[in-house]
Amino acid sequence: MFDVRTVEAGGSCDQDRDSDTMSITARRRRVFQRQACLLSVMAAFSLGLALGVFVPLIGMSQAVTNAKGSAGASGDSSSSGSEMEINGGPLERYEHLPHKLPHFPTIDDLRGKDSYNSVSFIAEEKLKAEDVFRHAFHIDQRDDKDTMVIKKFDPEDRYIKEYTVRRTADGLFHKGPEKKLSQPSIIEQILSSGKPEKENQDEPTIDIVHQASEQLEDAEDADGVILNDIYWGSAIESALPKGFDKHQSESWTRYLQNAEVDHLEIGCGRMQNRMVVFRDGTRACARYRQNTDQIQGELFSFYLGQLLNITNLAPSAASIIDMENKLWSSVTEDISNSQWKSTKPVVITKWIGNLEPAGIPKPFQPLERHLNKLDIRNITEGLDLPKPLKGLLDRLGATPTPELQPIRPPGAPLGEPVVKRLVELAQWSDLIVFDYLIANLDRVVNNLYNFQWNADIMAAPAHNLARQKDSHLLVFLDNESGLLHGYRLLKKYEAYHGLLLDNLCVFRRSTIAALQHLRDNNVGQRLNELFERTTNAKIRDVLPPLPEKSVKILVDRIDRVLGQVQKCREIFSNR
Repeated sequence: MFDVRTVEAGGSCDQDRDSDTMSITARRRRVFQRQACLLSVMAAFSLGLALGVFVPLIGMSQAVTNAKGSAGASGDSSSSGSEMEINGGPLERYEHLPHKLPHFPTIDDLRGKDSYNSVSFIAEEKLKAEDVFRHAFHIDQRDDKDTMVIKKFDPEDRYIKEYTVRRTADGLFHKGPEKKLSQPSIIEQILSSGKPEKENQDEPTIDIVHQASEQLEDAEDADGVILNDIYWGSAIESALPKGFDKHQSESWTRYLQNAEVDHLEIGCGRMQNRMVVFRDGTRACARYRQNTDQIQGELFSFYLGQLLNITNLAPSAASIIDMENKLWSSVTEDISNSQWKSTKPVVITKWIGNLEPAGIPKPFQPLERHLNKLDIRNITEGLDLPKPLKGLLDRLGATPTPELQPIRPPGAPLGEPVVKRLVELAQWSDLIVFDYLIANLDRVVNNLYNFQWNADIMAAPAHNLARQKDSHLLVFLDNESGLLHGYRLLKKYEAYHGLLLDNLCVFRRSTIAALQHLRDNNVGQRLNELFERTTNAKIRDVLPPLPEKSVKILVDRIDRVLGQVQKCREIFSNR
């Protein structure tokens, strides 16, 4: 017989041994885990130390190397090993030109420059451009593009004075002390055009100085493409489509005074817009908004285009939804179905048919976007065509790079495709100036802003821009964000508004002359006079004139455009 106590004792010993073995294994496992954790922490600390110490040293060494390379290139511009650079990259399109071009801002500058990132709404306590540049007749742009030396004629003491201004991050100016010049004959030199000076002549204005200087500098290239280094020449001006002049706009306003709407159709963009069909079959687009600012923006942007002689805006006029008015009396049911409210203002724009989407021209698509007389020269000579990809030997420098040769023979007339491209670019120069003045958010700025998420968007059609298939006229559509809504959002979008303007150095002379005139003849008063002349009392009861604050911002933006013209004149003169 077995002794039960003996068996139980033996079993207890075996269990104790197993427990001791498991306890040892668990302790070893915990020790191993602690060691592994400690090693991981030490490895992470070592990696972080390496990244924190050596990476900045590598960046500093690269910066020093780049600085030395750029200094060497600037010190020896004739060296065959140095490349002309623009925007930080090789400017291969200008390899045949001897001059180094200035920096043109890119989208990368929006992220890297404080002057672009910190643009704010215009403040009242700082000097505005209209005060800084009043009576100025010469602007000297410094290497720092935000600093200018101004010469002006002071009509009070009849002295010529000089002072320095610096553009601040918010687009306004800090003005330095004025200094009297000892040679008042400078103004006579600028105004001299071979004519005797009249007695009791009025004080010289900016317009007179501008006209006199243009007469002295008038020079057009052999092709008639570029005038005075910065304007489109006679060959391009004569090829531009006619568009919609003031007579057509006045005729449209008179037509609406006696017309009668037959019915409304869904169409013309946003949900509450309507296609208006008149009794005689004429069609138009009616823009209806709950927000009066957008109606004002559309209407006054059209007025500004009229004052600038820009004929790319379709004839437009304001009206009031009034069931007793002959214009709307026959479509009360359609108005109700459209959810239009009585006494609300609308803008009626003449329907333009035969339209197609319009894309952004190639000079404005890449990061290094710019348009100046050298770009135009490349287009006329065929040097802007895509270049073949370089082979391995070319990249290693084993084979010499041949100089670009003009495709068009010297003296040969411009081909029709080239003229067509230049006509489109001439209209774009007006578009860039116009959209900058009104701070339009819904056209090219829309593409520029979305470029950060979609790199291919610049190759897509421009928003709210169309082209007539037969005449190739660009039609600037939907400008409702101009002059009011766009001005309230300058802090967010001013960098994008200025990006294309900063890179534009070819303008229509008539547009710049009109800007000169508006600057010196109260643009706000001119706009409101046009508003009163083309509307009736009922419209003016519900649609106010352009606010004074918007007028002040517009004046500043006019000066900004004229400053860009002066900068381009100084950069590209005699190039």
